[in-house]
Amino acid sequence: MQSFNTDKLSNNIKVITRKNPNTPRIAINMFMGSGVKYEKLAGIANLTGRLLLQGTQTRSAEELANELDNNAIELSVESKQDFLRARSLFLNEDFEKAVDLLEDIIKNSTFEHLEKEKIKFTGELKLELDSPKTQAFDNLIKTMFKDHPYGHSHTTILEEMPRIKIEDIRDYYFKTSLIPDKMVISVVGDIDRGEILEILEEKFGSIKQLNMPDIIVPIPEITENKTVTISRKDAAQAQIVQGWIGPAVSDEDYPAITVLNVILGASGLSSRLFVELRDKKGLAYHVRSSLEALKHLGLFTVYIGTAPNNIETCIEGFGTEINKLKNELVLEKELNDAKNNYFGKRAFMHETNAQQSYYLGYYDIMALGCGFDVEIEEKVKKVTSEDIKRVANKYFSQNSVISMLYQLK
Repeated sequence: MQSFNTDKLSNNIKVITRKNPNTPRIAINMFMGSGVKYEKLAGIANLTGRLLLQGTQTRSAEELANELDNNAIELSVESKQDFLRARSLFLNEDFEKAVDLLEDIIKNSTFEHLEKEKIKFTGELKLELDSPKTQAFDNLIKTMFKDHPYGHSHTTILEEMPRIKIEDIRDYYFKTSLIPDKMVISVVGDIDRGEILEILEEKFGSIKQLNMPDIIVPIPEITENKTVTISRKDAAQAQIVQGWIGPAVSDEDYPAITVLNVILGASGLSSRLFVELRDKKGLAYHVRSSLEALKHLGLFTVYIGTAPNNIETCIEGFGTEINKLKNELVLEKELNDAKNNYFGKRAFMHETNAQQSYYLGYYDIMALGCGFDVEIEEKVKKVTSEDIKRVANKYFSQNSVISMLYQLK
């Protein structure tokens, strides 16, 4: 990948730029390092992100939507556990227009349509929870992260959202999110660095710095192995998900457990879980593992959808494959295949200006520096079979939570 430059606006907002010549569209990502850990009630961060696009002091929601559509400008906002992110993608000639619209929603949103947005958001969450798989994962998360900010699951948000007031939204946004020291803007495209910095300074350099101390996010302690179940009359199959606390994205174990995840269940047809539980034993409709490495900790899960009479066999199958990783060294060919799988997906996920802009800003807001997007590739190359065995023993020897959803008889 090409090099990048880092600068700061007069108020300390960090700006990362990468020039990709002869590309037709420019991508901007603005990261605000707040996330759910600054919420007083579950759902505040999500509602804040949604309301940023629902009208400003100068544009109604309809006017904003029409302006974006007429200029073929993409503009969206998402809320994640560790940050809020505004994203824009547009043709090169529309840079000033796109930044003007981004400035308007970032600095002038009114948040006036809170109750309307709460109704819409409630409906969407309930619709997502109609999925048995989503419901099983939801139950896992709120059990593993009980009374923890990372445990703000769909059902937790539905419980607490009725109490959210517009003052909560404004306090969250203006006092914990719009903080220059905690903001990163990444811009990738056929751009002139000096011109970009001048425009961004004009638009965002006036945001005032506030003193906002970091919140310490504790690592939850799972004191015993737990199993939680949900019964659904319409459950045609059983949903089983098992979870462990994993490393944060900044942890030295992150590269090794990333490769382990590919080997165990993230590489589709070639993964161990797929081969052993679906191909050989015919237990699974769908089976995979997943790693979500966050700023303060990680979540590692294995999941399977199966017939209800296969539940115990599947859980035993999870244990068997995990124990192999704990007790046996991965052969060199399987290790190299897993790394190549990772590098292939990584290349695919860095093809566009939008993707590159995202990763440059993402690693920086996660306190790793934008250069980590290159460093992680070198770290993965150095992962050994001994590293895989070590992290398997470290994380899979901890207590876990199993969440199951099925039809009780």
